[in-house]
Amino acid sequence: MSTPSQSKELASVSVRPMREPDLAEARRIFRIAFGTFVGAPDPESFWADREYVFTRWRADPGGSLVAETNGSLAGSNFATNWGSFGFFGPLTVRPELWDQHIAQRLLVPTMDLFEKWGVREAGLFTFAYSPKHIGLYQKFEFWPRFLTAIMSKDVNKREASRTKYSALNEGDRAEVLSACRKLTDAIYEGLDVTPEVRSVQDQSLGETMLMWGGSSLDAFAVCHCGERTEAGKNTCYVKFAAVRPGPGAENNFDRLLDSCEALAAERGLQRMEAGVNIGRSGAYRRMLQRGFRTEIQGVAMHRPDSAAYNRPDILLVDDWR
Repeated sequence: MSTPSQSKELASVSVRPMREPDLAEARRIFRIAFGTFVGAPDPESFWADREYVFTRWRADPGGSLVAETNGSLAGSNFATNWGSFGFFGPLTVRPELWDQHIAQRLLVPTMDLFEKWGVREAGLFTFAYSPKHIGLYQKFEFWPRFLTAIMSKDVNKREASRTKYSALNEGDRAEVLSACRKLTDAIYEGLDVTPEVRSVQDQSLGETMLMWGGSSLDAFAVCHCGERTEAGKNTCYVKFAAVRPGPGAENNFDRLLDSCEALAAERGLQRMEAGVNIGRSGAYRRMLQRGFRTEIQGVAMHRPDSAAYNRPDILLVDDWR
């Protein structure tokens, strides 16, 4: 996600790594920028129950950037390293500084991070209805492909057999992280979302649900729960969920979503939220069948212009926000 800034250039802009003293102001800019863009009546309180800035920085300070002008914070961006795949966002700029090339200044070192990390492909989520955003990212060789649906449903009580990552000892956790990497590698070579698992555990953001088939991991889901996470008030947000490809995958996908909903009910949450790229048509259709409905949608932009893991047979939930 981002807010645009791309016509008149501001001369005195510098970009550097984000530091802890920057976090409160970066969060304020994040809320004002998105609140202003979507027309919220009080931009400063937009998504006040959700947290992106502090949690993303704590997960990986090295992927967090700020732009400064005249000694003040002008904007920020967060790059995420999922092994062979990377994405960036939220990228935000103070509204009074829009149209001054600050977003582009933030994107140059973001591309450098992707190169340093050795990602094979990269992506982002942005506003499908905004030619300005899409035009900006095309300058960096990101190309729009399928829509991404941000979906939600009311929580119903579910019975589900599952293992929680938080309940494991340290030795077992190391084995689980290895199993998660093997599962995602079977979907897209080198894909590794274990930093999300560790971040949720280390910051007490929610839970990772594990579903085993004998000695192998059939599926797992990383969930944020409630306020001061990416979920927000009364919500369980499925940040990432994936099923091992092969026989029984559709049934395992249903069982995995059941386990996420059971977690939400257990924590007294009332709403489920999850994003799915419509290029993963099998996952999208099964979510519709389960009562999920689209609230908002954006477009996934890819660098290079290829599908990555957004294929019809891949049963995976994420949205690159």
